[in-house]
Amino acid sequence: MVKMKLVMVNKIERGLLILLVIGSLVGLIWPKQTAGVLAIVSLLVLVAGFHHLGTAFKWATGIFFLLGLLIAVLSHFPFLMTCNAINSMDNLIVLLIVMQLFTMPITIGHYQDSIIALVNGKLPTNRGFFGFIMLITFLLSSILSMGTVPIIYSVLGPTIKQRLGENYQQFSSVAISRSFTLGTLWAPGAATIFLISTITRVPLQRLFAPSFILGLLGLGLVWLMEGHASYMQGRVTTQHDQTNVNHSLARVLQIVLAVVALLTIAFTLIHFKIGEAMIDVAMAGLIVVWGWVMILQRADTSHRQTKQAANAFLQNGLLRGGGLAPFFVAIGLFSNAFEHSPISRMIGQAVSPFIIHLSWGALILIPLLVVLLSLIGIHPLASVTLLGQVMMGIHLPFTTLVLALGLNIGSVLSYTMSPFAGIVVVIANILGVNSATVALRWNGRYCMILLVLSLAFIATYTVLVR
Repeated sequence: MVKMKLVMVNKIERGLLILLVIGSLVGLIWPKQTAGVLAIVSLLVLVAGFHHLGTAFKWATGIFFLLGLLIAVLSHFPFLMTCNAINSMDNLIVLLIVMQLFTMPITIGHYQDSIIALVNGKLPTNRGFFGFIMLITFLLSSILSMGTVPIIYSVLGPTIKQRLGENYQQFSSVAISRSFTLGTLWAPGAATIFLISTITRVPLQRLFAPSFILGLLGLGLVWLMEGHASYMQGRVTTQHDQTNVNHSLARVLQIVLAVVALLTIAFTLIHFKIGEAMIDVAMAGLIVVWGWVMILQRADTSHRQTKQAANAFLQNGLLRGGGLAPFFVAIGLFSNAFEHSPISRMIGQAVSPFIIHLSWGALILIPLLVVLLSLIGIHPLASVTLLGQVMMGIHLPFTTLVLALGLNIGSVLSYTMSPFAGIVVVIANILGVNSATVALRWNGRYCMILLVLSLAFIATYTVLVR
């Protein structure tokens, strides 16, 4: 009986998420006419999907929703303004759902097999193997988000164990956790950069370039710090068919091409202001996935694999992409209500003298606060929202781009070194180690150096590029 109820709830949730996607796209044409209906759908998504959330997210969702509702009531928000506040993060939910569609071409094209063939044929050294894991994780995280980690471990886990032996845990944890979190700095499939862009009102196209450079700097730092570690010194003998290896390399390059196409189409749509940035990226994702699947169907003559991949998305991918939808509805209501309420001005006036006194020292404070809050269990998405809103109400000694980049790097550091971060917990569970070991012992020193390097880059970049 309980199982049947759960199946029914999941069906309802999937239906509501589909309605949310359709409603958000229709809202591009008739925003005022659809606002009320879309707000009702958003609230139903919050209720239907609440049971999927972890304990921490349930508390955060409940608190942010009640605070947002309370502020809206006390501030006497008009009906349309309240609806728009409830709907303010719907575009982000749509984007995360669309990004899950990329699992379809990855599955249909059997790209996992190509990755294994390339590793076994072209990467005999542990150092080269480490670099490849970082790059493929960094790349896949841009479209698959959290789905990247299970895929990488399922595909490359046995090979890593065979090559590294007792060093398997640290080797894979360092390579995957750091490259994945660095991908969230700029990735179309990540929520953070879009959330920060919305809060700080820094256009995505202006935030993307420095965020991507920060990601590459982070990868370079990993390579410099780990390149001479003892577990990098191993080497294996490989025997391979050169034709098969070249074919595998071409297949992996198709993934690179898909990411480049996604970014190119997205920024073209953003340039012509087709819709909000998140919807433009979502539409770009739909175009790339559709084209990619159409190309792959030439080999899938019976379309059996395509149908299986589509069914897997409807059964699992849709719920995975919309897994945090209730949280984003709640945080959207709070963020929008807080921004337009007298409370934000009052807090800004109270904190402003202290921030002004710090001058550029406030740049150091921003990521540190995000990290410190994550160490006591507050998710970076929540702390970024609250800190971003407070800071936006203050007369800062630097531009909003500096604030956005400070929040962005703070979130990445939190994802990497907080024992409570989702990526850390997932990796720790897969490896059978304590999450504190992954977060603090293996990533702690790296994160402190990355913080210093990132702050120096942000200060330099924002002074040179105005």
